[in-house]
Amino acid sequence: MKVPSIQASTAVPTSAPLPREEKTQPKIFKIKSLHFLLLSLLMLLMALPAKAFSPQLDGTMMPYDFALTDSTVPWGSDLKPVFINYVARHGARFLSSEKKIDDLRKDLLKAKSRGTLTSKGERFLALINKVDSVTAGNWGALNATGIMEEQRLGKEMAATCPQLLEEGRIEAIATYVPRVVMTMYELCHELARYSSHLEIYTSEGRQFSPMLRYFTTDKAYVEYIDNGPWHFAFDNFMRNTLPDRPAVALINGVTDSRKLQKMSLDAYGVLQSLRAAGIKADPSEWFTAEEYLQCWEVANLKHYYQRSASAFSSLPATCAIPLLEDIIVKTETALKATDNLKAFLRFGHAETVIPLFTLMRLPGCYEPLCNPDDVSKKWKDYEVSPLGANLMIVILKDNSGKAFAAMRLNGRWVETDGSKVTEWEKLKTIWQSYMN
Repeated sequence: MKVPSIQASTAVPTSAPLPREEKTQPKIFKIKSLHFLLLSLLMLLMALPAKAFSPQLDGTMMPYDFALTDSTVPWGSDLKPVFINYVARHGARFLSSEKKIDDLRKDLLKAKSRGTLTSKGERFLALINKVDSVTAGNWGALNATGIMEEQRLGKEMAATCPQLLEEGRIEAIATYVPRVVMTMYELCHELARYSSHLEIYTSEGRQFSPMLRYFTTDKAYVEYIDNGPWHFAFDNFMRNTLPDRPAVALINGVTDSRKLQKMSLDAYGVLQSLRAAGIKADPSEWFTAEEYLQCWEVANLKHYYQRSASAFSSLPATCAIPLLEDIIVKTETALKATDNLKAFLRFGHAETVIPLFTLMRLPGCYEPLCNPDDVSKKWKDYEVSPLGANLMIVILKDNSGKAFAAMRLNGRWVETDGSKVTEWEKLKTIWQSYMN
């Protein structure tokens, strides 16, 4: 399996001229010397630590990439922002729970008691204990990286529509999960710092679960996640893709391939969370770049089947219909300009935004006909829902009062029918066709 282009590449420069050949030096010696030099350089590059493992291979645990943000706006002076619709995932967090590391830690401790734990296993056990110590009971909590992300996203929102957010009312809602609530507060706090003339109203709780946590309240969807027909294809792909060598390097004497593959995936699950948690570790101590990629492909496929539209079902997307309907209703209400509402913000989870972005058929989010081997080429979880993922829909009006919309997904303005600014009525009609 080839490592895709997201992996860093290294090439020997070819533009510099080679030294002029000395007449007294045998040509064969020069060729051997050049080969030795190139071989030495290659060995040096191979020996470099693989801290260069792409952050993208952390999947949905990748911190938000602000380098992708397009700070320019796609509309001209003839259009004026009048409203913002916003849907977001919480920011960077610690590993969600001890359950993520319990199975692996039990295996490692059992091996240690039997004397079959390797030196690499010892170091991974120490890493798990470090994760436990650094987290210090704050499992799943928004951390310093997440706070920074939301502060910066708040600044970006204010900078995108500065006049709109000078005064007026903003409403924000969040699920009851603490990291989501904190995400809402941090972004709203940044907006409040921008202007003291804003009235910001925040609410959180289980009353928003049918719209923001439908992955737990919709019985048909829960059944699909637990027992849907996608399981067979996923299990087959997992068996054929997951490496067992990383687990073999941790514990001596384990021969059950399925057990080894699960341990490798569990180890990946720990490592992929460290960058967001601010814990330094070098994945190359336990994984090759190819093995880390393979684990990401398995995790990516699971997100695709569970949260997006696939050949097995479009149910994950259709469960987001109430959320998309709310976006439309809030926009229509704001366009009537009766209550000075300038923005409506919603905060949820990866499981909230992935189905919604699929339903809206945003670029890179809707690939319903992929076979398992092609999913990682066409649908990438780190593009759809990194930590802090968000969709900002800016509603605009021209001098005649006609409404338009521009959408920015994870920092990049996206096109509808070839344009980054679309007539609102046209966009609404397109969305309604997706919901029928």
